[in-house]
Parts: sequence; structure tokens; C-alpha cells
Amino acid sequence: MSLALRTLPSLLTDCVLVGHEKRADVLWTPRQWFAMCIHMLNENVANFFLKLYRDENGQPKFSKAFKHDVTKWIEWSWRSITGKAEALVAIGFYPTNAERKSRWAAMDFDAHDGNTARARDFALKAFAFLYQQPQLYVVLATSAGDLQRTGYHLFVFSREFYPCEDWTLLLKQVAAQIGAPIEDGICEIFPNEFRGIGKALRAPGTWNPKTGDCGLILHETLTQCVTALLSGEDKESSALYLLGEPRGKGHASSPSRELFRRERREWATKFAITSPSTRHAQLLKLVGTAFFQVSPEIARESAQLQYREASPAPVATLQEHLQEFDKAWSGMHGEWKAKLSPAEREKFEHLTTEGERDAFRILRNWSHTDSPDFYASCESLSHRLGISVGGASKLRRKFCKIRILWQTAPYVPNKFCARFKWFASEEPKRHQAALISQERWMRV
Repeated sequence: MSLALRTLPSLLTDCVLVGHEKRADVLWTPRQWFAMCIHMLNENVANFFLKLYRDENGQPKFSKAFKHDVTKWIEWSWRSITGKAEALVAIGFYPTNAERKSRWAAMDFDAHDGNTARARDFALKAFAFLYQQPQLYVVLATSAGDLQRTGYHLFVFSREFYPCEDWTLLLKQVAAQIGAPIEDGICEIFPNEFRGIGKALRAPGTWNPKTGDCGLILHETLTQCVTALLSGEDKESSALYLLGEPRGKGHASSPSRELFRRERREWATKFAITSPSTRHAQLLKLVGTAFFQVSPEIARESAQLQYREASPAPVATLQEHLQEFDKAWSGMHGEWKAKLSPAEREKFEHLTTEGERDAFRILRNWSHTDSPDFYASCESLSHRLGISVGGASKLRRKFCKIRILWQTAPYVPNKFCARFKWFASEEPKRHQAALISQERWMRV
């Protein structure tokens, strides 16, 4: 289904009250607001959002999240709305994803020059226009709580994803119909025609670090959409999925929330595309490093971010970029597998899941040290595989049981990780007491 206006601009035929401003926590339940935020995340990775806060000098700060988890920041933003947070923050989202699609868009009518009447007039006209579209859900909000010095944010939501280009065209048509020039300080649209990730926008009703108060909601039709999503039974629309809540502590495949890109985003800078005609070479460098350190899924997400953060924007499409990634990864895997010893190959072939095979590759790489044994942190392994710490611990225990690893030193709480020897190449005879000792360590 295409994203298109289904009616011509006209006066509303039903009665809609606009102007009774309400705080987000008065209008929505926490679950509804959380579901809206996860909907706005557009199925991006958990650290793909904008943080808004004030620094130690009280100055507003806006920065892309790199290490923070989206669910924790959503919770913090909600506590800021309700007045329960000691330090106030807000969260913003990008109207795009790896496929350059979005489930929402927005128009920002500014009043930086003090002309709040103009901003309100444009916002109400745009709202009246989009409100008539049955396939869309709208939220009209102020950007601050002081109605004498506020701008207006008009959010438009859909249940399905649409190309960013379609959203941009839709908002340009609305701006043309109401006579609003698309320029900074008057009317901005999200997404715009910028090829990269573009700008993010604060979620409706959040705290404004510039003014120190929260935006207010004038009118919304989103609740019916969110309620439908919360009541869905499939994974993609269930409340647990939308809210990012764990499905059980023992779930071995529960995802690790933060995309692994090394400390301080080392990969983001080391493999950044910062000049023309370097995309392919930088992609190959990323694959050459990531192959030995993470699962192919996490490496592919890093490649997506590499493409989206490229400046200048690459000539190749994202699909071409990812096709080249898949080809390079497959080639690396063939070369790596050919170098396994017969004993290693036999154990590798008997592994039953892709997660186990990825762990085999990563742990084998860790074993290449000058020391006879090596550290194998469950937390680090979980980040690299995109699974829970408990899941990584189970994998490590299984590898010891089937003699891929041999534990040489136990875990010492708050001091040392457990140490292991790579045992897949050969299996020397060990005393039974050593096996019993290893099993005892592995229960930690």
C-alpha cells in the first residue's frame, strides 16, 4: 500500500477540540507511551536514538546515543515527564532505518523569532489536513509548556513502514497546501531530503532542555493505534516486544541490547566513510576485523550504520553495500574454515546452531595469545553474539563439556574472569579429578 493523501484539503466535518493542552502522563499510560517510543525507534538497534539533557553547567546538550540502551532512556524520559527523575532528560528518534523506511514523520513549526501566532496557525492547518487521512494517526503537541513562547510539533504515524521519500513528499505537499515555507526557524520536516540519517526529534510530551518544561499534547488519535499494537499476539506487535521487556531471565537467546562496535565506538571511526570512492575499501576493512570478533548479524548491523553515517553519502545503494558485505563475509568464512585443523573441523561440524559456530570462531580467535590460556568473559561474548549473558555462559559450559575448551582457572568475583585453554585441536588425557574440578568451576 502506498503512502498518499486520500482526500483533498477541506474543512473538517466532525468536531475536534484543539487547545486543551495536557501533559503526556495525563493523556497516556506508561505502557502506551513506551509503546509509542518503541514504534518511533523504527526497529533500529537499541542505541540508535538521540539523548537530550543538560551538562554540569546547565547548558542543553543533544547527542546520539552510543552506549546507552533505549529502554532505559525511555524509562528515564518518562520519569522526567512525571517529575520523578532527579536529573531530567528526554529522548528523540530518527525517522529512518537501515532500509530508509519509517513508521512516522513530523513537522516542526518554530517560533524562535517570537511569532507563536504564525507557528500555531501553520500547526492547526496542517493538523486539520492530516487528521482527515484515515490511514494515518496524528499527535499535535507543543514543544514547550509555556504557550507564550512555544513552537508546535505535528507527528504523523502509520502502522506499517513506508519509504522516507514518500514521507518527505507527503509533508512537502502539506506544507505547500498551508503556505508554510520549509526552512529553519519556520517549518522543518522529518524526514527531510538529507540522504544520511538526518535529524532526530523529541518524542511527544518530553522535557525540553532549552526551556526546562515538558511539551503538551493538544490532540491525538494515536491511542487507538498503540492500543491495537499492545493487544497484538504476534512477536512484532506484542507488548513485551514493544516495551523491550525480557521474556524470561533464562532465555538463552534474549538479545544483548547494545550493538557491539568496540570501546568508544572504535569501529565507527576506524571504518568510517569520510571521502568519495572509499566505501568498498572501508567495508572490506570492517569485515576483515569483525569476522573474528562478532556474529555476522551484528557485523551486518555495523555495516548498515557505516553506510548511514557515511559523509559524503555513497553513490552505491544500501542494498548494494549489504550485498557486498554478504559476499565478503562468505569469502572470509571459506578461507577461515579451510585453515581449521582436522580435529577443529570435526568439532565445528558437530555444532548444531549458528550461535555455537559463531562462538567457536570468536573463542578460537581469543585463544591466539602468547599465553597458554586466555580470558573468556561471558559478558563480552554475549555482546559479540547478541545474546544474553546467561546464554553465553551456557555456550561456554557446553564447549567445555564437548572438549572445545578446557578451563584452567575459575572465575574470581570482582577480580578475574575465568581462564581457558583452546582444546579443540587435540584432546590430551586428563586425570578424572581435573574433569571434576572443571565441572565445579563451570557452575559459577
